[in-house]
Amino acid sequence: MIHWPVPGKHVDAYKTLEELSNEGKIRGIGLSNYAVEDYVELKDSGMKIKPFVNQIEINPFLYRKNTISFFEKEGIVLQSYRSLRNGKDLDNPVLVKIAEAHGRSSAQVLGRWCIQKGFVYMPKSVKKERMQENAMVFDFELTEQEVIELDSLTTPDSLHAFEDLYRKCVNRDTSKDGTMDGVKMSITVD
Repeated sequence: MIHWPVPGKHVDAYKTLEELSNEGKIRGIGLSNYAVEDYVELKDSGMKIKPFVNQIEINPFLYRKNTISFFEKEGIVLQSYRSLRNGKDLDNPVLVKIAEAHGRSSAQVLGRWCIQKGFVYMPKSVKKERMQENAMVFDFELTEQEVIELDSLTTPDSLHAFEDLYRKCVNRDTSKDGTMDGVKMSITVD
């Protein structure tokens, strides 16, 4: 996986991975943290091997529907990281209400939401008991109404906060006016 679409470098890195794949040294190529614009740049560069996965932050508090829809239409599997938001917002009233209705933890509700949405869910924990708890998401199902309630946790503010962070990280090679070699960087806001 290419961990981050570093401007001016990620296309060459991807081409190197394609060469390694053609030599039989790797079996699959994946992406991480690619926005639509990053992928389009990669695709327009003459990409020959389609990546099999894009690992992006996905959870009810950052549910980027347009980005997700784009990658799904491209046939690229989406893997969620920060599915559990690093333990933040587990006391959110919507999460707590749904968790109580199922006799589950808020973390399990977040995991189940990912599963029902069709994302690869890979929670992260260093504690054995939490690892076990996080894996117990296959024996219950959220109702359609509960999924809608969870989907509504993404606010315009959370999307703008993500956009600001993305711009800060991607544009680290850009000038103070937000351009890289005179080209304005952009990102599609969901």
